[in-house]
Amino acid sequence: MSRLIVLTRHGSVRQVNLKGPITTIGRDPNCGVHIDSLGVSRHHAAIRWMGDRYVVLDMASRNGTFVNQSRVRESTLRNGDAIGVGDCQIRFLQTISRMADEDPLKLVTVPGDPVELEVARQRSDWASFFRQGRAARQAEARRYATVEWRA
Repeated sequence: MSRLIVLTRHGSVRQVNLKGPITTIGRDPNCGVHIDSLGVSRHHAAIRWMGDRYVVLDMASRNGTFVNQSRVRESTLRNGDAIGVGDCQIRFLQTISRMADEDPLKLVTVPGDPVELEVARQRSDWASFFRQGRAARQAEARRYATVEWRA
């Protein structure tokens, strides 16, 4: 799934998933990506799915739409492109291929003699740092184990 990472001039960051064939960007609260900034037009830009690619379209905005710092009217988006809208930066991220919904666990029997696994409990070097700390931290430090393979 493709998505936008929106960074405003105030430092807030949010993610917007691109679900439909068109996503509008602007100051209007009804836009898919609502940006409350005077540098952004009410209907500033749109991102549209065009068969096999996403395209950003400037919607006659006053301050323009930029892709990788170049002003554009229309531009095909590539994974990682930076879209400038007013005083906001938007990063376009596109998933290259869809992963399977579930990946079944496959168990394999390996022929040969059984192998013995030994679990050795030991504290890590940094565990002494926690000795004077809280009991919960000490318990966390003791939870680590080492698995040794012996054939």
